Amino acid sequence: MTKEILRKLMKAKLSLIDEKSFTEMSSLVSKNLALLASSLNVIQDNISIGAFAPIAKEPLWHLNLSEEIERLTAYPANSANIDKMTFRWARMSDLIIRKDFGFEILGPPLESPEVIPGLVLIPGLVFTERGERLGRGKGFYDKYLSHYLGIKIGICFSEQLEATLPTEKHDVTLDYIVTDKKIINCKHAK
Repeated sequence: MTKEILRKLMKAKLSLIDEKSFTEMSSLVSKNLALLASSLNVIQDNISIGAFAPIAKEPLWHLNLSEEIERLTAYPANSANIDKMTFRWARMSDLIIRKDFGFEILGPPLESPEVIPGLVLIPGLVFTERGERLGRGKGFYDKYLSHYLGIKIGICFSEQLEATLPTEKHDVTLDYIVTDKKIINCKHAK
């Protein structure tokens, strides 16, 4: 199956999740993310978090996270070069509507300082337990992750896990995947 067909199928599958289930599943993703953050000593070690503002049925990963986690967040923004993603310090409440990455999203104010996060939360449409990921097709995360040395955490619902994905040489595997049902250490799944 091609990447484009997988994207269409997953978008259709996600569109069938009703709002009550979506909120409940997002809450479970957020609780599992808090557990993983605790095991990685994110707060104790003051590790900055490259986060994302959820769009189009992406899990609301932030629902059950503490104020201590929120003070460590940075969000993606376009740098001066349209093809380059950077992260800028911001809390979810600081985000503004911006036209970044080719469409309107919530992003940090441009005056927010840039940061290289110690870990990055990564959205996507389809994931495998080995850490493979299929995004929305623009390649911004792929480009960013190709040179990124920190911890890479995929965020999704368990319905977004597949046994296999078509991959290419430039695809970067993730370290962990957090779903509503479990936390996957991708290094142990290989």
